[in-house]
Amino acid sequence: MLPVILSGGSGTRLWPLSTPAEPKQFLPLMDAKNTMIQQTVQRLTGLDFISNPLVICNEKHLPLVKKQLGDIDKLQRPVMLEPVGRNTAPAIIAAALYALEQEPDGLLFVLASDHTIQNIPAFHTAIEKARKAALNGTYVLFGIVPTRAETGYGYIETQLAAGQDAHPVQAFKEKPDALTAQKYLDAGNYFWNSGMFVIPAKLLLEEAESFNPEMTALVRKAYEAAKKDQEAIRLDAESFSRIQGDSIDYAVMEKTRKAVVVPLDAGWSDVGSWDMVWELSQKDENGNAVQSARTFLADTTGTIVRTDRPVALLGIKDCIVIESESGLLIADRKYVQQVKKAAETLTE
Repeated sequence: MLPVILSGGSGTRLWPLSTPAEPKQFLPLMDAKNTMIQQTVQRLTGLDFISNPLVICNEKHLPLVKKQLGDIDKLQRPVMLEPVGRNTAPAIIAAALYALEQEPDGLLFVLASDHTIQNIPAFHTAIEKARKAALNGTYVLFGIVPTRAETGYGYIETQLAAGQDAHPVQAFKEKPDALTAQKYLDAGNYFWNSGMFVIPAKLLLEEAESFNPEMTALVRKAYEAAKKDQEAIRLDAESFSRIQGDSIDYAVMEKTRKAVVVPLDAGWSDVGSWDMVWELSQKDENGNAVQSARTFLADTTGTIVRTDRPVALLGIKDCIVIESESGLLIADRKYVQQVKKAAETLTE
């Protein structure tokens, strides 16, 4: 099984710590020692059928990937470099072409570089179940067991099969409103779409060629004309830039008839906002998550603070206070979805 780690992203949702030059996956957001991409690789340790990871990223992030994977002795393959961003489908198709060269009968295990998973044994169990199902020629999605009526994720409706590890997909659902999300939660056969999946490399390529022949042909040209050495696989810019980008969800996942879901209940999060960072962080008795050299807090609750300078917060409730060399963010936690817009505006 080849782990394919997608390491794109614009670095705006967790501004000002995360930036386009150094997105969140290269930051030690949830661990004082290891960055998110390092944690992504390390949590695969212990599975003897897992090979060394293939990271796909932008050229400008190559030094970061080399340094951070090298520091944990996991830089055993060239890094695949996209000349321009074209969403996830072209990158994953290119990874399938690479996998077919390396091991024609192998499986792809696609995962993001910036997610967190708290229960590693449960994660490993789910991976083993996904591997068995994928070896039977299926497209195995990891469906997160929902813990709340979440409106920020897409859902997968399944046909629950008693006594089975993998359940047939019935439908994909867009991000719902609050009422619909509660109905999904109550029904019990809906799962959050994590974006992680396992599939035979050959099957993915066959499906991609069937559903998106033009995209697949251009990715193949970009891969065949790539400049390859021990450091990197630099996909050909001329062919790759002509691709009409699309997500793997729309390009393949939602069109295939071979998709099943393995439920995953392991404390998963995509860490998509400062509010989520607060939720996952250790807090004091007043619900404050503080990483600062010196702080003075009075009548302050539910607040996240990250700054290198001394800070005093007086009478502050449910706020975000984040400072870096890139800027200063002070916001009510209910405004976390505005951070991306603020970051893009200030960057411009």
